[in-house]
Amino acid sequence: MEGVLFRSGPIGADLSHRGLRRAGRVGAQRLVHLPEIPPHVRHEGGFLGGGELMNRWPKEPRALRPQGAMTLVLVLLGALGPWREARSCFAEDPTRFRFWRDIDRGAAGEEEILAFTLDSDLYAATRDGLPDLRILDANHAEAPYQIEPVVEYREQRTRRTGHVEGLALREQGNAIEIRFHLPKDSPPAEGFTFFTPQVDYERKIQVFGSDDGAGWKPLVVDGMVFDYSRYMDVSNREVPLPTNRFRHFKIMVEDVTDEKESPYKHLSWTFRGGKEEERKEDATVQRRTFRIDRIEFFWTTTQQHVQKVKKAEYPVGAFEKETDASKKQTILRVRTGREPLTGFTIQTASRNFHRRAAVEAPVLRGPATEWQPIGQATLYNFRFRDIHREQLRIEFPERRQEEYRIVIDNEDNPPLDIAGVKAEGNVYRAVFLAEAGKNYRVYYGSESAEPPKYEAAAVLAALCQSFPPRAVGLGNPIDNAAFGGEPGLTVRKALDNWIFLGSVICLMVLVLAWGLFRAGKQLDHLPK
Repeated sequence: MEGVLFRSGPIGADLSHRGLRRAGRVGAQRLVHLPEIPPHVRHEGGFLGGGELMNRWPKEPRALRPQGAMTLVLVLLGALGPWREARSCFAEDPTRFRFWRDIDRGAAGEEEILAFTLDSDLYAATRDGLPDLRILDANHAEAPYQIEPVVEYREQRTRRTGHVEGLALREQGNAIEIRFHLPKDSPPAEGFTFFTPQVDYERKIQVFGSDDGAGWKPLVVDGMVFDYSRYMDVSNREVPLPTNRFRHFKIMVEDVTDEKESPYKHLSWTFRGGKEEERKEDATVQRRTFRIDRIEFFWTTTQQHVQKVKKAEYPVGAFEKETDASKKQTILRVRTGREPLTGFTIQTASRNFHRRAAVEAPVLRGPATEWQPIGQATLYNFRFRDIHREQLRIEFPERRQEEYRIVIDNEDNPPLDIAGVKAEGNVYRAVFLAEAGKNYRVYYGSESAEPPKYEAAAVLAALCQSFPPRAVGLGNPIDNAAFGGEPGLTVRKALDNWIFLGSVICLMVLVLAWGLFRAGKQLDHLPK
């Protein structure tokens, strides 16, 4: 036995039914727990198993000896052992789970691979990572399973751009005519983008197309490019085209020269006899010419059968809105069923706005709860003449929370008229191998269940290539009448409580410090 203190000489009747051997020797017959060893079984000359730290201790009352302090520390550490074991040694038993649902397999005539989609009821009652989900048959035999995302195949559209060639410009009164052609072997143009350093403008655009640069066909007669940044961050520099295969284009830009009132004014005073007789305030008008740095054309490529994780809309449990006038913010509180969400979409009837927004999730830091941003976006809605654009979605990495906050910065603008929030997230399913003639239930909802360790991933990956899983549904959630409470739940909460753990650690440090202090006091009594 390593680390046991015992006095020199033969072992007597104190441990008559136990066999002890010195440290370093093999053949131990029985493990003796520390509290079972009588306090007077010790070696006066030193410690075994920990090294020859002290050669000799003077005889004194045992209560003052440092061995007592060290023993107390070891007892405290040993007492935490069974508590820790209680968190991971529970047998797999359906009475540990709060709920169950039938798996609607139908006729179970042969062995097959089944899959069911995880829904809001399952997410609301399970922990992060789904460690408290089990699939059991009628005899409570466990069926290994794998959680995997549901994928779908769809088109993916990607926008690409290119430079035009052969630019030629001609003035026509207060308008300009721009001619150019597309590069050789380039795809057809779906629209043009104008790049200009100018702000606060509005220009009407007409576009004509031609196969040979001689005969022209009108494509766009009332296009508009504009920038209203004086009022808000609203602009448009693109002119989309109808479907065409023309290689030559002619663009007419009207009212290329405009007048804009300068923010500066000219002031003049007239004095007579030392007194002000007249004051004049003249506004200055700037004449501006619309400058175009370059024109690019754009087109869209489509890629078929791109694999994407399937998204689904999940229900929102509660929605509250409040306005913080001091911070000039609108705060939306959204409660969900802990689904794996990836974004929120704002529902509003407001028009022509441009606001910064962020999604926040609660984070526990000690005894306090803080709100941490997990996603940001710019929300906007533009409705002007024939232009209709909006972006009301805020995306974030997948998250499972009961409550979220959406913070919208209003600045000096009136709050938005928000009617609700839509939640969207990833879709997952559980896949398992079902035996012939057996029906199964899914049990879930436990604070003490540990994550299962299955080899289902490797097995199912090989089988699913030849035998795709058959989708099945789940019955209604049922309260488990055999649920016997959470074994070890009090211990789990105690071990996860930072106040409790901090107190235990502080107690251990104090006891150890007291022992070391008493040991140091005895150094002066050691023989020279």
